[in-house]
Amino acid sequence: MSRVLALLAAVGAFAACGDNTQVAPDAPSTAGLLNQLNALPGVRAEEMPTDAAGFSYIVLHFQQPVDHDNPTGPTFEQEVSLLHADIGAPMIVHTSGYWDYYRDSPVELTRMLSANQISIEHRYFAESRPNPADWTKLTIKQMATDEHAIIAALQTIYTGKFITTGGSKGGMTAIYHRRFFPDDVAGTVPYVAPISFGAPDNRYTAFLDTIGPPACRQSVRDLATVMLRDRRAALEAKATAQAQDPDQPHSYTRIPLRPAVESSIVSLEWAFWQYYGVNFCASVPAVTDTDDKLWQFLDEISPVTDNDDTQIALFDAYYYQAYFQLGYPDSATPYLDAFTMFTDADYAAALPTAEPPYDGGVAMHDIDDWVKSQGSRLLFIYGQWDPWTGGKFDLGQATDSLLLVKATGTHGSSISRLSTTDRDAAFAKLAAWTGVTPQLLTNATAREVEPRLPRVPPAIVRALSSRHE
Repeated sequence: MSRVLALLAAVGAFAACGDNTQVAPDAPSTAGLLNQLNALPGVRAEEMPTDAAGFSYIVLHFQQPVDHDNPTGPTFEQEVSLLHADIGAPMIVHTSGYWDYYRDSPVELTRMLSANQISIEHRYFAESRPNPADWTKLTIKQMATDEHAIIAALQTIYTGKFITTGGSKGGMTAIYHRRFFPDDVAGTVPYVAPISFGAPDNRYTAFLDTIGPPACRQSVRDLATVMLRDRRAALEAKATAQAQDPDQPHSYTRIPLRPAVESSIVSLEWAFWQYYGVNFCASVPAVTDTDDKLWQFLDEISPVTDNDDTQIALFDAYYYQAYFQLGYPDSATPYLDAFTMFTDADYAAALPTAEPPYDGGVAMHDIDDWVKSQGSRLLFIYGQWDPWTGGKFDLGQATDSLLLVKATGTHGSSISRLSTTDRDAAFAKLAAWTGVTPQLLTNATAREVEPRLPRVPPAIVRALSSRHE
């Protein structure tokens, strides 16, 4: 299977593109637009089928320098998905921070503002990886310059205001772009975007101790303890059987199966609060429940299969970035320390190349200083009980900016789910920045646009959290 097909099969949640004849309802005409796009230097554009109502879907490939400081050197093609509605409408510039798994799926801001949308694949992910890959060029400034070039090119065609956005690592990527190119766009909306100042950053562990109702928090911790202390062999047996399923086999050559199981258990608490939250407290099994029930819960909340070879390949560039510049949480679980068997060495094969030297927090402190001293037109959205909120940004003296928190919210928090007062404040900023009055999404539509954030494999989380400065 080719790498492209393997990636598509792995995520399984790509937006549907329909068959080769499918046309979106009320799709705008692309007459002339394709010619304009293909006339841009270093750009290839191809219209694709879609069922996204009100949009035409075009896949773009931008030729980018591997090193923007050496524009005559090696290049690579960066994939960008374009949802076209109207030349004069706002343009939502979205990146997931990983591969372009959104494709032709409109994000929340796109629907609220009746906007166009581009979704940019991050350099060194999926098909936007140079060959050969010079990993030293996977930096936040190089990606910011990629994004700057794409925005500058499209601003020669689209006349509406541009807004950058993304969830989690995508939100981080949007902020990094603004630090280096603050005047490219009218505003930036980072969803659930953390900033980490260490490798590891110790702020997160203390924050995790404050999340959720205490009884629920303890029940999850007790369950993870029992899984490692008393049920390890049973859970490893179930993971082995799952891996050998002839209809859907899983390979564990980069991270062996036993460390994969341990990492999923160690990550159980973090994953529970990140993706599920307080509404799922009643679903936490009792520590006396059967192996089957404990396995079902683990497989739902922190799946072992998230550590298989295909998933690790999807995220290996993130692993490199975390070591190199981004830092990462010390998502320590001291209550499990006595029962863990594996160390960072057991997870090292998840890296795509040799471990880079950490920059000591230089890049992230620079970003933090810019936000607090020069930041402008920033709208941060967080979930109160999302573990990543332990690393939320500080606005400092940023102007024309807001930081809004969804009460009890998870990593899926959004503008639609804010309190009425906070949502109105967010809408006022968006209207001022774009000249378009945002439309409140219906409950059904809000559910459709919930950020579908990728799950970093527990094995990578475990490897990072086991490190020490």
